[in-house]
Amino acid sequence: MNRFAILAKKIVTPETIIPQGVVLVEDKRILEAGPPDRVRFEEREFPILHAERQTLVPGFIDVHIHGGGGRDIMEGTREAIEVISGILAKHGTTAYLATTVTASPIATIQAVERLGKLMEEGTEGAQIVGLHLEGPFISEKKRGVHPPEHIRKPSTRIFDELLKMSNHQVKLITLAPEIEGSLEFIENARSKGVLVSMGHSNATFEEAMRAINAGVSHATHTFNAMRDFNHREPGILGAVLADQGVWAEIIADGVHVDPVAVNILLKCKGVKKILLITDAISATEMPDGQYQLGSLTVQVTKGVCRVPEGQLAGSTLTQDRALQNMMRWTGLPLEEAVYMATQNPAQAVGIDKHKGSVQPGYDADLVLLEDDLRVHATLREGQIIYQNTK
Repeated sequence: MNRFAILAKKIVTPETIIPQGVVLVEDKRILEAGPPDRVRFEEREFPILHAERQTLVPGFIDVHIHGGGGRDIMEGTREAIEVISGILAKHGTTAYLATTVTASPIATIQAVERLGKLMEEGTEGAQIVGLHLEGPFISEKKRGVHPPEHIRKPSTRIFDELLKMSNHQVKLITLAPEIEGSLEFIENARSKGVLVSMGHSNATFEEAMRAINAGVSHATHTFNAMRDFNHREPGILGAVLADQGVWAEIIADGVHVDPVAVNILLKCKGVKKILLITDAISATEMPDGQYQLGSLTVQVTKGVCRVPEGQLAGSTLTQDRALQNMMRWTGLPLEEAVYMATQNPAQAVGIDKHKGSVQPGYDADLVLLEDDLRVHATLREGQIIYQNTK
């Protein structure tokens, strides 16, 4: 039986802060968490992992990521996923939604089928907890870099086939709600337990609100690939900012969204409705050069990803840097900012009963952070999957 105790400088649960906290881990889960006078243990039964200089937080959860380490999610191979999962672990991410891009029907079916099988078999590093289909049911006007030849109108037939081929591992799908048939599509997806995010969309405020009322619960990379806000026609962005039920993804890299806009989002949505995502592609943790995003070739210069036409094409962001940026731009303390990378995404995709917090019964998905918020160590289900030995 895998048993050990972690002694930390402090624990962010994130409901509270426990100075000089203790976490007991048994097998894959947290047995106890609290101050040392409340959590008693015998060292012969629970060997100590000393982290008295580090802060312990829940493992980060990324609901929108395409790749890293030179590998792309659409490859769907064990080799590619192990590389990506290893990169994520290095930056504190313990769980993620493997995110596809708009591609040919054959490429998409192959990807979701392979990813579904890998989820069953299990992988090292960060854990895939579901799939996020970004496309193909998006707006041509707001497609970003998604290939126009593969964009489709919402189709329950195609979606049901993708869901089946993934072994029902699709948790989230991005949709442009203004397209004909979208409301029926939303109803069908929700009836099958799949969440719907609105994005890559030119929807008006009214169209976006109809979609929210029909069951849309997320907004894909807020501000990006969305109809611009106008004081006379607030558009989809206005609906995202105004409706308190919608989870808002944000790419906090300082390239996709200006810090001023991030602060506006925080003021509108509050700490507990924002999701720190990376939208990271295969170029993450790699030198500048050319990389793949699905079928696209992307040029990366100084860490910024663009297609030859100039549009942004994902990022090289990691969740630890996103957390650091959010705190620096907004002045939020760690215990509040950490919601956006842990408990919020867990709640947003329905895994908050066992992930996203440090409390008894939860998976021992944990991150130890240095004072400068660099990752010291990452644990997934009680196993160390990354440790900084420098």
